[in-house]
Amino acid sequence: ATICVKNKLAEKITFKLDGKDSEGTKVTKELIVQNDGKECVFEIPKGIYTYEIILANNEIFKKGEYKFEEEITIIVNKD
Repeated sequence: ATICVKNKLAEKITFKLDGKDSEGTKVTKELIVQNDGKECVFEIPKGIYTYEIILANNEIFKKGEYKFEEEITIIVNKD
């Protein structure tokens, strides 16, 4: 799977992804996305991941779980 993150906030964000591939190997990715920018991670093994979106002041903006099965673009905005 390819995962892209678009940042529509006024400040840069850090997008952290944690999960395991089909063999149980830990997969961890971290993207720093500038405001109004877009970053992508390619060839992520399909599976269920926990994610965190962290603001520039280290405050957690959003966190949760997501099942990645195909290419996706996550748009981060104030809503």
